[in-house]
Amino acid sequence: MITIDNSHMSKRLLLLFFFSGISAIIYQVVWQRVLFASFGTNVEAVTIIVSVFMFGLGVGSLFGGRLADASAHSLIRYFVAFEVSIGVFGLISLRLIEQVSQFTLELGSAWLPLVVFGILFIPTLAMGATLPVLVSYLVKERRSVGDTVSHLYYINTLGSALGSILTVTLLFTFGTLPFAIYTAVAINFLIAGLTYFGIQKPSGV
Repeated sequence: MITIDNSHMSKRLLLLFFFSGISAIIYQVVWQRVLFASFGTNVEAVTIIVSVFMFGLGVGSLFGGRLADASAHSLIRYFVAFEVSIGVFGLISLRLIEQVSQFTLELGSAWLPLVVFGILFIPTLAMGATLPVLVSYLVKERRSVGDTVSHLYYINTLGSALGSILTVTLLFTFGTLPFAIYTAVAINFLIAGLTYFGIQKPSGV
């Protein structure tokens, strides 16, 4: 029989969600820079790209909330799946954006919202779903929604703030856009691996 050490896992998840915030902001900054280079930096393009990114996060939050009634074990597996899916998309993201931008170059600006939506919807949905999934898991232990949400949101925002600084001062200064993306991918896979192998232990151990 497999059980989850809830108290130990809760502390681990808070730390891992901090790093999840770092990876998410790296993706956001890099993808926006690549999309701006592909589709322009006029007001319309910037507004559409940022809006689609935020829309995907919002839909992901709603989707993650629909999973709230799942068991604690299932919720952790969902979190792992979301982190893996973000990392997998990250691996192909730069090449995908390049190919899509070349293919849609002649379509005109009217198609820009749909094109950006098609590129970013899946990864941003997965990003947005991680918070409600973790909230649902931790609430089952802490029994306090307000305390759980505030802790997770705080730690993830703190990670995003640090990620912004690292991206601009280190990754973009000493590396390339692919290097920045691969750094975020490595973080996602590390989070998924540590979560997956850390959530289970034989009962009675």
